[in-house]
Amino acid sequence: MDSNKLSEIIREHKKWLTGDGGQRANMRGANMQRANMRGANMQGANMRGADMRGADMRDANMRGADMQSANMQSADMQGANMRGANMRGADMQGTILDGINWLAYIGIVPNKSGTAYAYKVTTANGTGIAYSGIDYLNNDKFEEAVDTDVYTHCSHGINLATFSWCLNSFTDKSYRLFMFKFNVKDAVCPVASDGKFRVSKCTKVGECDWTGNLKN
Repeated sequence: MDSNKLSEIIREHKKWLTGDGGQRANMRGANMQRANMRGANMQGANMRGADMRGADMRDANMRGADMQSANMQSADMQGANMRGANMRGADMQGTILDGINWLAYIGIVPNKSGTAYAYKVTTANGTGIAYSGIDYLNNDKFEEAVDTDVYTHCSHGINLATFSWCLNSFTDKSYRLFMFKFNVKDAVCPVASDGKFRVSKCTKVGECDWTGNLKN
């Protein structure tokens, strides 16, 4: 893609993001080899199937962008914000995201036995918000079939998250907050997760207050 055209698309997309007119960036299937997108704000852009081999995406904001099936081989993505991006089927060979441990990316680090801890928000009666069939209040151990597709962000399984994700996603503190422990071998963390993931097995540690600490 011509550098002048790319600059215009980025400018128009920025206006679209701020509600100042403009137009959402549509680079679906575009040839963007070695394109300079350093520091660009491309939140929510359509880049599905784009050829982005060798592109400079350092410090770019790709949050929520559709990059499904994009070819990003050897793209420089250092410092890029990829949270919530749809990268199903994307080729990330040679990038900083190639083979990354996504649980570690969101700050979930296990102990030597593989046990880690995370949080879950429930309704006031202790059931799940999206899937209400599980009672998290009156049970301690949980096991569910889990979707193992790392390119699917929200799917079946027991959905857990970092404390920051819970805190930033729920301003209504009438919801309840619980801490769980699990083994990382039972976890599926989506590519470019914003702090949410899912597990097939977990054990409730206890209920927490909204500072993240366990209640007595």
